[in-house]
Amino acid sequence: MSKIYFISDAHLGAPNLNRPPRVQEDAMIDFLRAIRNDAEALYIVGDLFDFWFEYRSVIPAHGARVLFELHNLNQSGVRIIYIPGNHDIWLGHYLAKQVGVELPGHEVDVTHQGQRLYLAHGDGFRNDWKFKFSRKILNHPLCITLFRWLHPDIGSKLAHMMSRYSEFRVKKGDLNKIKTGAQIYIKAAAEKFARGFDIVICGHYHRLINEPIESGTLVVLGDWMKYDSYAALENGNISLKQWHTAPVIPKQG
Repeated sequence: MSKIYFISDAHLGAPNLNRPPRVQEDAMIDFLRAIRNDAEALYIVGDLFDFWFEYRSVIPAHGARVLFELHNLNQSGVRIIYIPGNHDIWLGHYLAKQVGVELPGHEVDVTHQGQRLYLAHGDGFRNDWKFKFSRKILNHPLCITLFRWLHPDIGSKLAHMMSRYSEFRVKKGDLNKIKTGAQIYIKAAAEKFARGFDIVICGHYHRLINEPIESGTLVVLGDWMKYDSYAALENGNISLKQWHTAPVIPKQG
């Protein structure tokens, strides 16, 4: 039986402290080429790019080699389903028409191999009015139109500045909140299991979680910045793995 693959949080275009960005891209290209022979579908569960915005005649320059491999993967018969994250919220027609990816929206309810799956990036699990309000603003047509008026270089620089600021806040934030962040995902997953889902898959947290919870399994995909991690569904069983090119991360302490 063919496999269903899941990845998230490559953040292509962002500085990577663990290795050069091109080495990171090479790892993902190696992975995409390897799964061509046994994949039925690949789900990208948000933040493939650190920033993505499609102007009418311009797209971001970073990640072009990965897009080329995604196109080849799709041409070989593999479905590619791309769920937006908080860094690539503005996915558009270029990816669908030129690369061949499917853009179903922020949530996916799908059944594979007898398992009912719920997929979302995971940023929406926060019960935070500030986050929900900012998401509504970013999705508003007026906001998108105003951003399109910016020169692409300015828009890209502004987006990367916001990304680095967000990362700084996490590093300098309350460690107790960071450590208990997994509880947000566990609670959200339990609610989905109560609705009949068997597996909940998400990203955003940049940590690896693969554990049974009550009547289902929660999988948090980690990232392709530190872990080169992915999940595979085979014969109805989900497993979380690391690609062989993952860098060795020094232990803290």
